[in-house]
Amino acid sequence: MSSSRTALQFLIAEASLFQPYCKTSIDADTGGNSSPPDALRGDGPDRMDLSATGQDEPEQHQMRLLSRAPGLVSPLRRTKNSTILFACLFTAHTADTIDSAVASDTFRTIVKALAPGLHTFLRLEQERSLVQIHRTFLSALESPAILINANRDILVQTPTALEMLQQLGLAGGSSLRLLVRNKDFENGLQALALAEGHQRATNGETPMARSVYITGRDGTLKRISIESVESAASSYSNSDDVAPPFFLIRIAATAELSEDVENILHDLYDLSLSEAHLARYLTMTGSMHVTAEHLDITRNTAKTHLRRIYEKTGVHTQLQLARLVHQLAGLF
Repeated sequence: MSSSRTALQFLIAEASLFQPYCKTSIDADTGGNSSPPDALRGDGPDRMDLSATGQDEPEQHQMRLLSRAPGLVSPLRRTKNSTILFACLFTAHTADTIDSAVASDTFRTIVKALAPGLHTFLRLEQERSLVQIHRTFLSALESPAILINANRDILVQTPTALEMLQQLGLAGGSSLRLLVRNKDFENGLQALALAEGHQRATNGETPMARSVYITGRDGTLKRISIESVESAASSYSNSDDVAPPFFLIRIAATAELSEDVENILHDLYDLSLSEAHLARYLTMTGSMHVTAEHLDITRNTAKTHLRRIYEKTGVHTQLQLARLVHQLAGLF
């Protein structure tokens, strides 16, 4: 407190746990001392300014009452990522009518009663999160997969997933954290995080996904899919604040389709050989960029082929085209 830090910064970072501090009179005079000030003033430099809140008069009156009420605040729990503060406001009292000793003793009693319940609640939240992590991961066991959080901490992974990402030159790191080393992979993660943030801001609920295609050492094309997964904190929270999602990363070889499907596309829909070839390969990769590179054609030529494919087959998206090609190949 001897520097320019605010009272809130002091409470979050340094104040002793379960120690009552006066709500508005923590100032430079405390010197960071853990003992609470004697006075329980309702004014001071940290009181709330309601002059520009835009609230209705009854709400302004209530907030003004709370901001001016004497009270005590204490940190209940502190981790490297968060601090939980608890406060009691004595709205029926002023600094002149309250007994600070009784108020402090009562506050300590309440804090001690709250602490076990808070600990149990946070443990339950942690268990819910672990249950969701394992439930989500069960759906990804058919291929190497990694589940990470927004900080790219590895929550759980299959035995060979990180090794495969390292062999493909996409990522490195340890079993604790994923370190991305590929620009396309990094862009995919960032684009998904930005899209997810925008969707959460607009109350969207559709899962987001991205894919990156890499040729492995064996010459086969690998599909790296990145899918957002709602975190357990969001699933069980009644708050409007939504926790950052998890990201499920899966590694799979692209499905091979028989060249016979090109003849079927040619016969049924009058696709040219070039168009049929593009339709088959685009279905296998899911990527126009990868398809154009493999067929050694420009992106504009690939787009022209795709437009004609849409016109002849009556589909409108790559997903619809993939379903059609798979159906013709007898996979569904």
